[in-house]
Amino acid sequence: MTGWYFILFFFLATLPAWAEQRLALVIGNDAYDAVPALAKAGADARAVSARLKGLGFETVEGIDLDRRAMNRRISEFTARLEPGDTAFVFFAGHGVEIDGENYLLPTDIVAPNAGESDFVKSESIALSDLLDRVRATGARTSIAIIDACRNNPFETIAGRSIGRTRGLGRITAPQGTFVIFSAGAGQLALDKLNDTDAAENSVFTRALLPRLSQPGLELRALISDLRVEVRDLARTVQHNQFPAYYDELLGEFYFTPAAAAAPLTDALPAPTDDMRADLELARSIGTVSALDSFLDRYKDRTEDYSYTVALQLRESLKQPDTEPVARHADSEPMEVAAAPVVDDNREVMRATQRALNTLGCSAGGADGIAGPRTKRAFLAYLTASGSSLGADDLGTAHALEELQNKSGTICKAAVAPKANPSPSPKSSTLTLAGAWSYKADCVLVLKVTGRVRFNHAGGNKYTGNISDSLGQKAHSEVYLNDQQINGTDYFPGVTVTWRGRMAADGKSYTATTSTGCSIYAWRVG
Repeated sequence: MTGWYFILFFFLATLPAWAEQRLALVIGNDAYDAVPALAKAGADARAVSARLKGLGFETVEGIDLDRRAMNRRISEFTARLEPGDTAFVFFAGHGVEIDGENYLLPTDIVAPNAGESDFVKSESIALSDLLDRVRATGARTSIAIIDACRNNPFETIAGRSIGRTRGLGRITAPQGTFVIFSAGAGQLALDKLNDTDAAENSVFTRALLPRLSQPGLELRALISDLRVEVRDLARTVQHNQFPAYYDELLGEFYFTPAAAAAPLTDALPAPTDDMRADLELARSIGTVSALDSFLDRYKDRTEDYSYTVALQLRESLKQPDTEPVARHADSEPMEVAAAPVVDDNREVMRATQRALNTLGCSAGGADGIAGPRTKRAFLAYLTASGSSLGADDLGTAHALEELQNKSGTICKAAVAPKANPSPSPKSSTLTLAGAWSYKADCVLVLKVTGRVRFNHAGGNKYTGNISDSLGQKAHSEVYLNDQQINGTDYFPGVTVTWRGRMAADGKSYTATTSTGCSIYAWRVG
C-alpha cells in the first residue's frame, strides 16, 4: 500500500468518529413534592450540562421534572438521536431498586402505601427501559451516569418497605453501553462530606467534572481514577462509597480527544501525574508515616487537590483509638472497634494473612510476604464477599480493618467434582480459552499493546503467556467467575494483579490493573 493510499484509508476510517452527533440528556431533580427534597442534584445537572456543551455536546436539559416532563425530555432526546451517534445520559435525583430493577423518580412521585411497589413502578422511569430506548435509536455509543444512589425515600413508610434501604442495584448493561453509578450496589452516595463542606456539587460530581475535559483520557481510565478519588474522599468521613460501572462498550471513548489539547505554551504548569501516583502509593500503604512522607515531599503545593486528600487521610489516621463512635452522614451513630495502628508494612501483611486464614481463604503461613498464595487468597475473598476493595488494596491498613471486622467462613471450600459430572444448566458458557489481543493505557500516557493465549487449567482457572510491545513477557493466572475476571501476571521482577469483566458475548473484556493501566482485550482466535 502506497503512502497516499494509506493516508486516504486512514482518513476514511476515522471519519465516522468525527461525523457523529454527540447528544446528551441531563436531568437533575431536587424539589420533590411528597418525598424528602435533595440539595445538589440540580446543581450537579447544571454543571455537567455546561461542561458537556463546552465539549461539543448538544444537550436536552431538565431541572425538577415531573413524570410527564421527564417522559417528554426523554422522547425529545431519543427522537434526535440517529444511528452512529454518541448518546450521553446524566440523572441526579432520587432512585430506588424494586424487584431487581432500578427506577428513577420524578418530582411528583406520591409516597405510596406500604407494599404498593407496583404503584411506584408505574409512576417512575425504569432505567433499563430508558437504556433500551436509547439503544433502539442505533446510537453507536451510549454512556449513562446515574447519581440516584441516595437513601430510599420510601423507607419511612409504616409496614413493609418498598425497595432496598439505600442505593441502586446491579444491572446488565445493553451491548454498546457504559453505565456508571455514583456508588456501589446498596451504597449511599454523599452530597457533602460534612456540615462544613460548602462545595456546590456532590462528592461524585465534583470529582467527575474536571476529568470530562482532560485531553486524551479514555473513559475506562477516567472511571478508574474517579473511583479511587471518590472512595478516598468518602473514607475521610468514615463512609464507604465506591462508584460502580457496567461496561459493555465496544472500543474506546474520549470526552476530550488528545487532539483537542491546548498548545504546550498554554498548558498549565506543574502537571500532577507524579503527585497523584505518589498519593496512590501512600494511600495503598495506608500508614501515618507514608502519608507524612507524601505531605513533606509536596509541602510547597498545599493548594493542590491531591494534597488536600492526603491531609484528610492523615487526619483520619491519627484519631485516638478510644474514639467509640464513627458517624455516617446519613445514619445514627454506629459502634465500631478501633483498628490497631500498625506502621510496619510486613506486620500489616502478617495480620492480613492471619485474617484471611480465619475467614477460610487459605493464605498460608503468616510470613508477611505477598506471595502468589496470599494474592490468590485475597482475590478469593474479594470474589466471595462482594467487597468494594480492589486487588491493589492487599496489604493496606484499610483492607486489614475490613478483614478483621468480618466473621465466619467467607471463602467456602471447593467441592470436588463427581466422576463424569453432568454440566449444570446454569453454568456460564463463557470461556477465556483462546488467543486475545489487547491494548493498555497506563500512567504517564504510556500505551502498550500485546497478545495473550489462555489455556483452561481446570475449574474456573486459566493460565496464559503474555508478550507485549515493550518486549516484556509474563505468565498469567486468571480466574473467571461468570463475567468477573481476577488475574495475576508474573513479569520478571514485578507482579501485577488485575480485575475485569468479560462482555456478555465472550468476545472482549475490560480490566484495570494494580499498576494503573486500563485494558481492553478482544478475541482473535
